Amino acid sequence: MPHRWFTEDTLVKFVKRLRERWPELEITRLEQRVNKQVLYIRLRGGFVKLIVYRDGRIRAYGKPDGLTLAIKNIAARVLESWRA
Repeated sequence: MPHRWFTEDTLVKFVKRLRERWPELEITRLEQRVNKQVLYIRLRGGFVKLIVYRDGRIRAYGKPDGLTLAIKNIAARVLESWRA
């Protein structure tokens, strides 16, 4: 089963899309584990924790909720366009 998480190319594409929308965005940490990737994103004084699982599931936690949902949707679109 192929992995459905961020590769080097998809991560660059993801950050580029985020920076188009929020130039002040900063990814503070990226953790690669056996079954998931965890990205810690700082934006507008808040943090968003984005978790991408190996099977393609995406979870996002943080405040405000609208920002968290937007980041999750952008990640899903980048990963989906790369698979197609």
